[in-house]
Amino acid sequence: MSGSAPLRPEGCLSRRAALRGCAQGMARGAVALGVGLHAGRLVAAAGASALGLSACGFSLRGATAMDFSRLHLVGASPQSSLGQELRRQLGGRVQLTESPAQAEVVLKLEGAQREKVVTGLTATGLVRELVLRQRLRFSLTTPQGRLVIPPTDLVLQRDMATNESAALAKAREEEEIFRVLERDMVLQMVRRLEAASLSAPAPVPPPANPVVPMMGPVR
Repeated sequence: MSGSAPLRPEGCLSRRAALRGCAQGMARGAVALGVGLHAGRLVAAAGASALGLSACGFSLRGATAMDFSRLHLVGASPQSSLGQELRRQLGGRVQLTESPAQAEVVLKLEGAQREKVVTGLTATGLVRELVLRQRLRFSLTTPQGRLVIPPTDLVLQRDMATNESAALAKAREEEEIFRVLERDMVLQMVRRLEAASLSAPAPVPPPANPVVPMMGPVR
């Protein structure tokens, strides 16, 4: 008979548990390695896509170049919030000149005004709801008077609830809403300036009072 001691059941169980734990650890390591390699491939693919877009001249969230580099502003006071926002948006993209003779184009603003329209009253006759409206007309010409962008009307508005017991807070809210409307209006103008072309034929200005054809009664 051999002198070796027989294996006890609890010893076999502990060895099996150790082997099972080792196998699970190896499996988890393989999965983590696969995920890491997959993520690395995704990062590399994203980098290659970005390089490809850059090579094609495409830039993410980039500003579109304008067809002119010198612009003269008319009707946009530096003291007004609208004039300040417009100068902020254009300042880093074009040179703002002191006189039309120095510019390639002249941006003329007119009719800028704020409006408040009552749309709701309380049972006691107090104002409950307002519509805040911002209006502006602008046009773009060359210093010689050739039309680049015909006179265009912009109108933006937003609803606002009022509260007589918080008049000061509502006044601040009203001013902030008007500034947001002005900012959106300036961005719309900038997009139109980006699309303007000095080499394109002069656009035909729309009629001041377009005639809407009347339809006859349905028979």
